[in-house]
Amino acid sequence: MPNRCRGYWLVVSMAALVLFGLPLSVVPRANAAGNSNQFGGQDRAAAAAQMIVLGVQQGISSLPPTSGQSFAYQFDPASDTYVRSEQLGPTSFRSPQTVGPGKFSFRLATSYFELADTKAPIPYLVSSPPGTALGVGALGLQADAKVALVNLSANYGFTNRVEVTMNLPVVVVDASAKQIFSTSQPTGPPQQAPFSGTPIVTDSTGKPDLAASVGLLNQAIQAGALHLRKESLSALGFSFNDGTHVGVGRISLGVKGVLYADKIVQLAAAPEFYFPSPNQGEFAGSDSAAILPRLVAAFRLADAVRLHIDAGYDYDFDKDELRRFVWNLGPSLALGRATVDAGVGGSKFNTGIKWTPTTAPFVDNSGNPGSIRALGDNRLGSNFIDALGAVKVRLGTKSVLSGAVNVPLNNEGFRAAAVGTLAVELHL
Repeated sequence: MPNRCRGYWLVVSMAALVLFGLPLSVVPRANAAGNSNQFGGQDRAAAAAQMIVLGVQQGISSLPPTSGQSFAYQFDPASDTYVRSEQLGPTSFRSPQTVGPGKFSFRLATSYFELADTKAPIPYLVSSPPGTALGVGALGLQADAKVALVNLSANYGFTNRVEVTMNLPVVVVDASAKQIFSTSQPTGPPQQAPFSGTPIVTDSTGKPDLAASVGLLNQAIQAGALHLRKESLSALGFSFNDGTHVGVGRISLGVKGVLYADKIVQLAAAPEFYFPSPNQGEFAGSDSAAILPRLVAAFRLADAVRLHIDAGYDYDFDKDELRRFVWNLGPSLALGRATVDAGVGGSKFNTGIKWTPTTAPFVDNSGNPGSIRALGDNRLGSNFIDALGAVKVRLGTKSVLSGAVNVPLNNEGFRAAAVGTLAVELHL
Protein backbone atom coordinates (compact mmCIF):
# COMPACT_ATOMS: atom_id res chain seq x y z
CA MET A 1 0.00 0.00 0.00
CA PRO A 2 1.46 3.47 -0.84
CA ASN A 3 2.71 5.58 2.10
CA ARG A 4 -0.02 8.18 1.47
CA CYS A 5 -2.75 5.54 1.80
CA ARG A 6 -1.23 4.08 4.94
CA GLY A 7 -1.11 7.55 6.48
CA TYR A 8 -4.73 8.17 5.51
CA TRP A 9 -5.99 4.99 7.14
CA LEU A 10 -3.93 5.68 10.27
CA VAL A 11 -5.58 9.07 10.65
CA VAL A 12 -9.05 7.62 10.05
CA SER A 13 -8.52 4.81 12.57
CA MET A 14 -7.10 7.20 15.18
CA ALA A 15 -10.01 9.58 14.69
CA ALA A 16 -12.44 6.75 15.29
CA LEU A 17 -10.68 5.87 18.52
CA VAL A 18 -10.64 9.48 19.69
CA LEU A 19 -14.19 10.44 18.77
CA PHE A 20 -15.91 7.24 19.77
CA GLY A 21 -13.53 5.50 22.16
CA LEU A 22 -13.13 8.21 24.84
CA PRO A 23 -15.84 10.88 24.94
CA LEU A 24 -14.13 13.31 27.33
CA SER A 25 -15.14 16.96 27.15
CA VAL A 26 -14.66 20.24 28.95
CA VAL A 27 -17.91 21.55 30.43
CA PRO A 28 -19.12 24.79 28.75
CA ARG A 29 -19.23 27.87 31.00
CA ALA A 30 -23.04 27.84 31.05
CA ASN A 31 -23.01 24.44 32.72
CA ALA A 32 -19.84 24.83 34.78
CA ALA A 33 -21.44 26.09 37.99
CA GLY A 34 -22.05 22.59 39.29
CA ASN A 35 -18.83 21.19 37.88
CA SER A 36 -16.01 23.67 38.43
CA ASN A 37 -13.33 20.96 38.42
CA GLN A 38 -13.82 19.58 34.93
CA PHE A 39 -11.44 16.61 34.60
CA GLY A 40 -9.35 18.00 37.47
CA GLY A 41 -8.93 21.36 35.76
CA GLN A 42 -9.31 23.44 38.92
CA ASP A 43 -6.73 21.25 40.67
CA ARG A 44 -4.34 21.93 37.79
CA ALA A 45 -5.04 25.66 38.04
CA ALA A 46 -4.28 25.54 41.78
CA ALA A 47 -1.03 23.63 41.07
CA ALA A 48 -0.01 26.27 38.50
CA ALA A 49 -0.67 29.08 41.02
CA GLN A 50 1.34 27.24 43.68
CA MET A 51 4.17 26.70 41.20
CA ILE A 52 4.35 30.46 40.56
CA VAL A 53 4.20 31.30 44.30
CA LEU A 54 7.02 28.86 45.10
CA GLY A 55 9.03 29.87 42.02
CA VAL A 56 8.83 33.54 43.00
CA GLN A 57 9.85 32.69 46.56
CA GLN A 58 12.79 30.59 45.37
CA GLY A 59 13.84 33.44 43.07
CA ILE A 60 13.71 35.96 45.91
CA SER A 61 15.76 33.67 48.15
CA SER A 62 18.57 33.59 45.54
CA LEU A 63 19.05 37.38 45.59
CA PRO A 64 22.13 39.06 47.13
CA PRO A 65 22.13 39.63 50.90
CA THR A 66 19.49 42.20 51.84
CA SER A 67 21.36 43.63 54.84
CA GLY A 68 23.77 46.54 54.41
CA GLN A 69 27.40 45.48 54.86
CA SER A 70 29.47 48.00 52.93
CA PHE A 71 30.92 49.89 55.89
CA ALA A 72 31.89 47.41 58.57
CA TYR A 73 34.05 46.98 61.63
CA GLN A 74 36.82 44.38 61.63
CA PHE A 75 39.33 43.15 64.17
CA ASP A 76 42.69 44.98 64.16
CA PRO A 77 45.36 42.80 65.81
CA ALA A 78 47.77 45.77 66.10
CA SER A 79 45.42 47.67 68.40
CA ASP A 80 43.70 44.53 69.70
CA THR A 81 40.31 46.08 69.05
CA TYR A 82 37.70 46.58 66.31
CA VAL A 83 38.13 49.43 63.86
CA ARG A 84 36.16 50.59 60.84
CA SER A 85 37.38 48.92 57.67
CA GLU A 86 38.69 51.15 54.89
CA GLN A 87 37.57 48.60 52.30
CA LEU A 88 34.00 48.17 51.14
CA GLY A 89 32.32 44.89 52.03
CA PRO A 90 31.09 42.36 49.46
CA THR A 91 27.77 42.54 47.59
CA SER A 92 27.00 38.98 46.45
CA PHE A 93 28.44 37.35 49.57
CA ARG A 94 27.71 37.71 53.25
CA SER A 95 30.28 39.35 55.46
CA PRO A 96 31.01 38.19 59.04
CA GLN A 97 31.76 41.80 60.00
CA THR A 98 29.23 44.03 61.77
CA VAL A 99 28.23 47.66 61.12
CA GLY A 100 29.69 48.74 64.46
CA PRO A 101 28.28 49.68 67.88
CA GLY A 102 25.49 52.25 67.77
CA LYS A 103 25.60 52.42 63.97
CA PHE A 104 22.72 52.15 61.48
CA SER A 105 22.87 50.96 57.90
CA PHE A 106 19.95 51.40 55.50
CA ARG A 107 19.61 49.71 52.10
CA LEU A 108 17.14 50.25 49.26
CA ALA A 109 17.36 47.65 46.50
CA THR A 110 15.32 46.79 43.44
CA SER A 111 15.46 43.51 41.52
CA TYR A 112 13.81 42.17 38.40
CA PHE A 113 13.48 38.69 36.95
CA GLU A 114 11.11 36.70 34.79
CA LEU A 115 10.07 33.10 35.34
CA ALA A 116 8.90 31.39 32.17
CA ASP A 117 8.59 27.70 31.43
CA THR A 118 6.60 25.39 29.19
CA LYS A 119 6.10 21.84 30.42
CA ALA A 120 5.44 19.42 27.61
CA PRO A 121 2.19 17.47 28.03
CA ILE A 122 2.39 14.26 30.00
CA PRO A 123 -0.11 11.40 29.76
CA TYR A 124 -2.95 11.20 32.27
CA LEU A 125 -5.02 8.11 32.98
CA VAL A 126 -8.76 8.84 33.21
CA SER A 127 -10.73 6.42 35.41
CA SER A 128 -14.16 6.09 36.97
CA PRO A 129 -15.12 4.16 40.13
CA PRO A 130 -14.55 1.45 41.05
CA GLY A 131 -11.24 1.99 39.21
CA THR A 132 -12.35 1.36 35.64
CA ALA A 133 -9.73 2.79 33.25
CA LEU A 134 -11.45 4.77 30.49
CA GLY A 135 -8.50 6.11 28.51
CA VAL A 136 -5.49 8.41 28.39
CA GLY A 137 -5.12 12.07 27.41
CA ALA A 138 -2.26 14.59 27.42
CA LEU A 139 -1.98 17.65 29.69
CA GLY A 140 0.81 20.26 29.89
CA LEU A 141 1.38 23.79 31.21
CA GLN A 142 2.85 27.12 30.15
CA ALA A 143 3.47 29.53 33.04
CA ASP A 144 4.98 33.00 33.17
CA ALA A 145 5.68 35.47 35.98
CA LYS A 146 7.38 38.85 35.63
CA VAL A 147 8.66 39.89 39.04
CA ALA A 148 9.77 43.34 40.23
CA LEU A 149 10.94 43.53 43.83
CA VAL A 150 11.82 46.37 46.19
CA ASN A 151 13.70 45.48 49.38
CA LEU A 152 13.86 47.96 52.26
CA SER A 153 16.31 46.88 54.95
CA ALA A 154 18.03 48.23 58.04
CA ASN A 155 20.86 47.05 60.33
CA TYR A 156 21.74 48.23 63.82
CA GLY A 157 24.92 47.34 65.66
CA PHE A 158 24.60 46.72 69.39
CA THR A 159 28.29 45.97 69.90
CA ASN A 160 31.36 45.27 67.78
CA ARG A 161 30.25 41.65 67.65
CA VAL A 162 26.44 41.78 67.44
CA GLU A 163 23.98 43.42 65.04
CA VAL A 164 20.32 42.98 64.17
CA THR A 165 18.80 43.22 60.68
CA MET A 166 15.29 43.58 59.25
CA ASN A 167 14.02 43.46 55.66
CA LEU A 168 10.68 44.41 54.10
CA PRO A 169 10.08 43.14 50.53
CA VAL A 170 7.41 44.68 48.30
CA VAL A 171 6.70 42.45 45.30
CA VAL A 172 4.99 43.18 41.98
CA VAL A 173 4.10 40.09 39.94
CA ASP A 174 2.48 39.86 36.51
CA ALA A 175 1.35 36.22 36.29
CA SER A 176 -0.27 34.10 33.60
CA ALA A 177 -0.77 30.39 32.94
CA LYS A 178 -2.06 28.32 30.04
CA GLN A 179 -3.09 24.70 29.87
CA ILE A 180 -1.91 22.50 27.01
CA PHE A 181 -4.32 19.62 26.35
CA SER A 182 -5.07 16.98 23.75
CA THR A 183 -8.29 17.63 21.88
CA SER A 184 -10.13 16.67 18.72
CA GLN A 185 -11.04 20.33 18.07
CA PRO A 186 -8.06 22.57 17.27
CA THR A 187 -10.24 25.68 16.90
CA GLY A 188 -13.42 27.16 18.35
CA PRO A 189 -14.42 28.50 21.80
CA PRO A 190 -11.94 27.23 24.45
CA GLN A 191 -14.60 25.91 26.85
CA GLN A 192 -16.24 23.90 24.10
CA ALA A 193 -13.02 22.18 23.05
CA PRO A 194 -13.18 18.64 24.48
CA PHE A 195 -10.31 17.17 26.44
CA SER A 196 -9.87 14.13 24.20
CA GLY A 197 -7.73 11.04 24.28
CA THR A 198 -7.52 7.43 23.22
CA PRO A 199 -9.04 4.34 24.89
CA ILE A 200 -7.16 1.90 27.08
CA VAL A 201 -5.32 -0.92 25.31
CA THR A 202 -5.49 -4.31 27.04
CA ASP A 203 -2.95 -7.12 27.01
CA SER A 204 -3.58 -10.78 26.22
CA THR A 205 -5.06 -11.33 29.70
CA GLY A 206 -7.48 -8.43 29.38
CA LYS A 207 -5.60 -6.18 31.82
CA PRO A 208 -4.92 -2.53 30.93
CA ASP A 209 -1.58 -2.03 29.15
CA LEU A 210 -0.64 1.55 30.10
CA ALA A 211 2.55 1.65 28.04
CA ALA A 212 0.69 0.59 24.90
CA SER A 213 -2.13 3.02 25.71
CA VAL A 214 0.31 5.93 25.98
CA GLY A 215 1.92 4.81 22.73
CA LEU A 216 -1.48 4.89 21.03
CA LEU A 217 -2.08 8.41 22.39
CA ASN A 218 1.27 9.62 21.00
CA GLN A 219 0.50 8.05 17.62
CA ALA A 220 -2.85 9.84 17.49
CA ILE A 221 -1.14 13.18 18.19
CA GLN A 222 1.58 12.59 15.62
CA ALA A 223 -0.96 11.46 12.98
CA GLY A 224 -3.09 14.58 13.50
CA ALA A 225 -6.15 12.75 14.81
CA LEU A 226 -5.56 14.60 18.09
CA HIS A 227 -4.26 18.15 18.47
CA LEU A 228 -2.37 19.82 21.32
CA ARG A 229 -4.22 23.03 22.08
CA LYS A 230 -3.06 25.81 24.41
CA GLU A 231 -5.56 28.05 26.21
CA SER A 232 -5.40 30.22 29.33
CA LEU A 233 -6.78 28.63 32.47
CA SER A 234 -9.24 31.52 32.82
CA ALA A 235 -10.51 31.06 29.26
CA LEU A 236 -11.17 27.39 30.06
CA GLY A 237 -13.38 28.44 32.98
CA PHE A 238 -10.96 27.65 35.82
CA SER A 239 -10.22 30.11 38.62
CA PHE A 240 -6.70 31.55 38.27
CA ASN A 241 -5.54 34.95 39.53
CA ASP A 242 -3.78 36.10 36.39
CA GLY A 243 -2.77 39.73 35.85
CA THR A 244 -0.56 42.20 37.74
CA HIS A 245 -0.53 42.17 41.54
CA VAL A 246 1.28 44.02 44.34
CA GLY A 247 1.91 42.56 47.77
CA VAL A 248 4.23 42.24 50.74
CA GLY A 249 6.55 39.26 50.67
CA ARG A 250 8.09 37.47 53.64
CA ILE A 251 9.43 40.03 56.12
CA SER A 252 12.65 38.83 57.73
CA LEU A 253 14.36 39.51 61.05
CA GLY A 254 17.94 38.40 61.66
CA VAL A 255 20.86 38.60 64.02
CA LYS A 256 24.58 38.43 63.29
CA GLY A 257 27.08 37.51 65.97
CA VAL A 258 30.86 37.34 65.47
CA LEU A 259 32.14 34.04 66.84
CA TYR A 260 35.83 34.41 66.05
CA ALA A 261 38.07 37.02 64.46
CA ASP A 262 41.79 37.43 63.88
CA LYS A 263 44.01 38.81 61.13
CA ILE A 264 43.29 35.92 58.73
CA VAL A 265 39.95 34.35 59.65
CA GLN A 266 36.58 35.78 60.64
CA LEU A 267 33.56 33.65 61.52
CA ALA A 268 30.00 34.65 62.41
CA ALA A 269 26.60 33.08 63.00
CA ALA A 270 23.72 34.79 61.18
CA PRO A 271 20.28 33.21 61.81
CA GLU A 272 17.18 34.73 60.15
CA PHE A 273 13.47 34.27 60.70
CA TYR A 274 10.98 34.78 57.86
CA PHE A 275 7.40 35.73 58.64
CA PRO A 276 4.57 34.39 56.44
CA SER A 277 3.67 36.59 53.49
CA PRO A 278 0.20 38.14 53.91
CA ASN A 279 -0.20 38.26 50.11
CA GLN A 280 0.36 34.76 48.79
CA GLY A 281 -2.77 35.17 46.64
CA GLU A 282 -0.95 37.99 44.82
CA PHE A 283 2.10 35.69 44.34
CA ALA A 284 4.22 37.99 46.57
CA GLY A 285 5.59 35.11 48.64
CA SER A 286 4.74 31.98 50.56
CA ASP A 287 2.29 32.20 53.47
CA SER A 288 4.55 29.89 55.49
CA ALA A 289 7.17 30.90 58.07
CA ALA A 290 10.79 29.77 57.92
CA ILE A 291 14.03 29.93 59.87
CA LEU A 292 17.50 29.94 58.32
CA PRO A 293 20.50 29.43 60.62
CA ARG A 294 23.70 30.25 58.72
CA LEU A 295 27.46 30.30 59.29
CA VAL A 296 29.44 33.03 57.55
CA ALA A 297 33.23 33.03 57.12
CA ALA A 298 35.84 35.23 55.43
CA PHE A 299 39.52 34.44 54.84
CA ARG A 300 42.13 37.12 54.11
CA LEU A 301 44.12 35.95 51.07
CA ALA A 302 45.86 39.31 50.51
CA ASP A 303 45.46 42.91 51.63
CA ALA A 304 42.69 43.52 49.08
CA VAL A 305 41.35 39.98 48.60
CA ARG A 306 38.89 38.07 50.79
CA LEU A 307 37.48 34.61 50.21
CA HIS A 308 33.86 34.44 51.41
CA ILE A 309 32.01 31.25 52.34
CA ASP A 310 28.59 30.83 53.90
CA ALA A 311 26.25 27.89 54.34
CA GLY A 312 23.00 27.15 56.14
CA TYR A 313 19.75 25.25 56.15
CA ASP A 314 16.50 27.03 55.31
CA TYR A 315 13.74 25.24 57.21
CA ASP A 316 10.27 26.19 55.99
CA PHE A 317 7.62 25.26 58.54
CA ASP A 318 5.06 24.08 55.96
CA LYS A 319 6.46 23.58 52.45
CA ASP A 320 9.05 20.95 51.64
CA GLU A 321 9.70 22.60 48.27
CA LEU A 322 11.22 25.60 50.13
CA ARG A 323 13.40 23.62 52.54
CA ARG A 324 16.96 23.71 51.31
CA PHE A 325 20.65 23.56 52.02
CA VAL A 326 22.07 26.86 50.78
CA TRP A 327 25.70 27.80 50.10
CA ASN A 328 27.81 30.57 48.53
CA LEU A 329 31.50 30.74 47.72
CA GLY A 330 33.76 33.29 46.07
CA PRO A 331 36.34 36.07 46.44
CA SER A 332 35.91 39.83 46.65
CA LEU A 333 38.55 42.28 45.46
CA ALA A 334 38.78 45.76 46.99
CA LEU A 335 39.96 48.39 44.49
CA GLY A 336 40.13 51.69 46.33
CA ARG A 337 36.61 53.15 46.04
CA ALA A 338 35.12 49.94 44.62
CA THR A 339 34.76 46.24 45.38
CA VAL A 340 34.24 43.48 42.82
CA ASP A 341 32.73 40.03 43.61
CA ALA A 342 32.66 36.84 41.55
CA GLY A 343 31.74 33.31 42.57
CA VAL A 344 29.08 30.64 42.72
CA GLY A 345 26.15 29.81 44.96
CA GLY A 346 23.39 27.30 45.11
CA SER A 347 20.46 25.66 46.84
CA LYS A 348 19.59 21.99 47.18
CA PHE A 349 15.87 21.82 47.90
CA ASN A 350 14.30 18.82 49.62
CA THR A 351 11.96 18.28 46.68
CA GLY A 352 11.10 19.90 43.38
CA ILE A 353 7.93 21.89 42.74
CA LYS A 354 4.96 19.87 41.52
CA TRP A 355 3.74 21.71 38.39
CA THR A 356 0.64 19.57 37.87
CA PRO A 357 -1.26 17.36 40.34
CA THR A 358 -0.51 13.65 40.56
CA THR A 359 -4.21 12.87 40.97
CA ALA A 360 -7.41 14.88 40.85
CA PRO A 361 -11.12 14.02 41.15
CA PHE A 362 -13.84 15.16 38.77
CA VAL A 363 -17.53 14.73 37.98
CA ASP A 364 -18.48 14.30 34.31
CA ASN A 365 -21.42 15.91 32.48
CA SER A 366 -23.70 13.07 33.55
CA GLY A 367 -22.85 13.49 37.23
CA ASN A 368 -20.58 10.43 37.42
CA PRO A 369 -17.48 10.75 39.61
CA GLY A 370 -14.03 9.91 38.30
CA SER A 371 -10.36 10.74 38.67
CA ILE A 372 -7.26 11.46 36.63
CA ARG A 373 -3.74 10.24 37.45
CA ALA A 374 -0.44 11.44 36.02
CA LEU A 375 1.56 8.78 34.19
CA GLY A 376 4.59 11.04 33.65
CA ASP A 377 7.03 13.11 35.71
CA ASN A 378 5.22 16.09 37.26
CA ARG A 379 7.99 17.61 39.41
CA LEU A 380 10.68 20.16 38.60
CA GLY A 381 14.38 19.90 39.48
CA SER A 382 15.65 20.65 42.98
CA ASN A 383 19.37 21.47 42.64
CA PHE A 384 20.08 25.13 41.76
CA ILE A 385 23.57 26.45 40.96
CA ASP A 386 24.18 30.13 40.08
CA ALA A 387 27.09 32.25 38.90
CA LEU A 388 27.35 35.37 41.06
CA GLY A 389 28.86 38.71 40.14
CA ALA A 390 28.69 42.23 41.56
CA VAL A 391 30.33 45.66 41.64
CA LYS A 392 30.07 48.16 44.49
CA VAL A 393 31.20 51.80 44.23
CA ARG A 394 31.65 54.35 47.01
CA LEU A 395 29.51 57.47 46.39
CA GLY A 396 30.52 59.36 49.51
CA THR A 397 31.89 58.78 52.98
CA LYS A 398 28.63 57.14 54.05
CA SER A 399 26.94 55.92 50.88
CA VAL A 400 27.51 53.32 48.16
CA LEU A 401 25.88 52.12 44.94
CA SER A 402 25.97 48.44 43.96
CA GLY A 403 24.84 46.22 41.11
CA ALA A 404 24.63 42.42 41.11
CA VAL A 405 23.69 39.68 38.65
CA ASN A 406 22.78 36.02 39.28
CA VAL A 407 22.86 33.64 36.30
CA PRO A 408 21.78 29.97 36.59
CA LEU A 409 24.43 27.43 35.61
CA ASN A 410 22.05 24.48 35.37
CA ASN A 411 18.56 24.02 34.01
CA GLU A 412 16.44 22.90 36.95
CA GLY A 413 13.31 24.32 38.52
CA PHE A 414 11.09 27.24 37.57
CA ARG A 415 13.86 29.80 37.23
CA ALA A 416 14.84 33.08 35.62
CA ALA A 417 17.45 33.28 32.86
CA ALA A 418 19.14 36.01 34.92
CA VAL A 419 18.36 38.17 37.97
CA GLY A 420 19.55 41.76 38.26
CA THR A 421 19.72 43.85 41.44
CA LEU A 422 20.55 47.54 41.92
CA ALA A 423 20.97 48.94 45.45
CA VAL A 424 21.85 52.11 47.36
CA GLU A 425 23.21 51.85 50.88
CA LEU A 426 23.58 54.52 53.56
CA HIS A 427 25.63 54.16 56.75
CA LEU A 428 24.90 56.42 59.73
